[in-house]
Amino acid sequence: MLRFDSSVNVQEPIRIFLYNYQIMSDNFWAQYKYAKSCEDVLECYYQFSKNQCTIIETLLENLRLVKNQDHFKEDIHLMLKDAFTF
Repeated sequence: MLRFDSSVNVQEPIRIFLYNYQIMSDNFWAQYKYAKSCEDVLECYYQFSKNQCTIIETLLENLRLVKNQDHFKEDIHLMLKDAFTF
């Protein structure tokens, strides 16, 4: 997305998204490492998925002014596709 618009209005929401995603991912793997049962692993993944949806929704809301452009729609679509492939 930044290749089409590198303004602060686009950079800042993406920076926040990436920061939150890194924290969320690190937290998932830390919890996964200490999971003692299949149920614990599934709970970790469930929470990770919920958090993933939340930060993506937040990013989309923060980018609402630019997401109407076709190239942003394409990039967002690819990002969502990648985000839900674990």
